[in-house]
Amino acid sequence: MFLTRSRCICNILCFIGEPVVLPGNIALFENITGEDVTRLLSCLGITQKKYQKGEIVIAQGSVVDSIGIVVAGHIQISRNDYDGNRIILAEFGISSIFAESFVCAGLSRSPVSVVSTENSSIVFLPFARLMTSCESACSFHRQLIVNLIRLVAQKNLMLNSRLEVCSRRTTREKVLSFLSLEAQKAGIKEFKIPYTRAELADYLAVDRSALSRELGAMQEDGIINYDKNLFIIS
Repeated sequence: MFLTRSRCICNILCFIGEPVVLPGNIALFENITGEDVTRLLSCLGITQKKYQKGEIVIAQGSVVDSIGIVVAGHIQISRNDYDGNRIILAEFGISSIFAESFVCAGLSRSPVSVVSTENSSIVFLPFARLMTSCESACSFHRQLIVNLIRLVAQKNLMLNSRLEVCSRRTTREKVLSFLSLEAQKAGIKEFKIPYTRAELADYLAVDRSALSRELGAMQEDGIINYDKNLFIIS
């Protein structure tokens, strides 16, 4: 696993400006030691940027050539359809990576928007340099590519889960499918979801008023209980 020795962590980012503590549980660096991560990131020539809450990290249609790592904060992935309606695709917090599927697929422009939903710090890894081994052909660089392939596969499985939710015919079926998946992730029947009502409606692709009515009806029927974003499945 990626070793979280503080001395190595601080040294990782000192060459790109203000030192930042890099989370020690980043799956992209699994089975790579902290010392090797330092060497690897120096070789890749990473950049670090900070974003305010609500600021756009990647605009839909903009050029994308790097993989992002959330060092601090939280981001939301969405896209606008032909009519301008927002569709929320995913949310990611600290240690998560994003944009890897787009750059791996060879897309020159992003099909989605990435917005910082909190004050965030993002580290960007240039994809071209990531996929090209250095002259030393270091084993940890090869491990990085193996990790990346696994993460892309896992992200595809996550998107398939969202398709399963949104393919349900009724609003109630969509809500139940979504909440069931969230309960499975939490491992308990009481959990918090990462969306406001408006965001949940965008995620499920349903009308916000219809969603609110259905949640109220489900609570009256004893199927769920909720308070804001805290839910309990009966």
